[in-house]
Amino acid sequence: MASILATAALQQGTCVVPERAPRQLTAVLWSPTKSGRKKHNNNINVSFNIAAWNVRTLLDNDNNLCPERKTALIVRELSRYNIDIAAISETHLADSGKLCEEMGGYTYYWMGKPASDKAASGVGFAIRNSIARSLIESPKGINDRLMSLRLHISPRKHLHLVSVYAPTMTTSDEDKYQFYENLREVLQKIPACDKVILLGDFNARVGTEYIAWKNVLGKHGVGKCNTNGLALLTLCSEFDLSITNTFFRLPNKYKTSWMHPRSGHWHLLDYIIVRRQDLRDVLITRAMRGAQGWTDHRLIRSRMRLNYKPPRRAEHKVPARLAFAKLVHDEATQDKLDAEFDVLMSSTDDSTSVNTKWCAYARALYSVSQQVIGKPQKKNEDWFDDSDVELRQLVESFRLALRGVTSVGQRRSIQQDLKVKIRELKDSWWRRKAEDLQLLADTSQTAKFFEGLKSVYGPRAIKTAPVYS
Repeated sequence: MASILATAALQQGTCVVPERAPRQLTAVLWSPTKSGRKKHNNNINVSFNIAAWNVRTLLDNDNNLCPERKTALIVRELSRYNIDIAAISETHLADSGKLCEEMGGYTYYWMGKPASDKAASGVGFAIRNSIARSLIESPKGINDRLMSLRLHISPRKHLHLVSVYAPTMTTSDEDKYQFYENLREVLQKIPACDKVILLGDFNARVGTEYIAWKNVLGKHGVGKCNTNGLALLTLCSEFDLSITNTFFRLPNKYKTSWMHPRSGHWHLLDYIIVRRQDLRDVLITRAMRGAQGWTDHRLIRSRMRLNYKPPRRAEHKVPARLAFAKLVHDEATQDKLDAEFDVLMSSTDDSTSVNTKWCAYARALYSVSQQVIGKPQKKNEDWFDDSDVELRQLVESFRLALRGVTSVGQRRSIQQDLKVKIRELKDSWWRRKAEDLQLLADTSQTAKFFEGLKSVYGPRAIKTAPVYS
């Protein structure tokens, strides 16, 4: 009786998740490092496990040999493998709906054919309840073979998951063409800055030709390519996607997902696909042979760690820095500030808002400080500062020549004379510096010698060589 009631609730979608205030997915999926120490960078790291599983069916009937409800059995296996979000395919559920397995800890979302049609195909998601309650947007069903889920990772970053159940080899070419056209439309609507994950049963064999499909296939594919695999590879190449199953060196038993019933050969049909630049976020993708769901497909699990940079702050104009060292025992600044504030206070009354008073105070303080203190003098090269008076006179004369009405030949002559004089002053400074350092070396004053070298060349820059991850 309980099985019949559960099946009726599943088909009607009457079991719902209680609504709660939306939260960011980062707070749900983020897990601290093993050491427990706070990271110095401000990057946002999100670690979670996703999976793709062809469950064959989620319906319960008297002819089914499964000893318990299929939905409860699936979520028990997902919980055992610590899956946060799973794309389930071939659900055989009609229309669209949502079912919460409170005891199992997961919520089902599905999209299938109309109830009047024969039960076939169907896709969906099985999402952990803690994540399902924090969803800002519910999964969106496109048709009985495509369903998308948009997750908010950070204020301006999103993660798009697309659950896929592709047509089999025996399906007509028109249906295959229509499926890939619908998938192209879904990918074209996703912004280029967002992350994309395609996962599900693609019913395609992609083979091992990684040289021909560079950055799409890895070096560890399985079997030979067929027509469905060629269509999938073409789509991945068009949108710069990578099939993660082929990028990890594992035995074939940890890569294949389905066994042919007649030949007994194992093939790779279920994939987890990401953008090429997001391949570094994938820690491993493999088949879980121990998952028991009364299906002929293995569970494909992928461990991921998404790394997001925090959004930049809005650019705003920063006032010029002042020479605050002059404030020490400076009575002129205090007198001018008192006079300016006397005028300011006389022009404001009690009816003026606090923001207006603060803006007037800040403007008066900065304007008076700029008049009295002034801006700090720019630090130039040592050879320039040592000959500051003479060089500034030469530069000022050249600027006057540029502003004045002079011919091109005269300006070039003045500029050439300036360059010659600057070169002479620079050479003489280096010569004096070298003589001083040589004297320190000859008199065995090692500490002052290296101190002088550091003042000339500056501190030693420590560089780290980049390592490809």
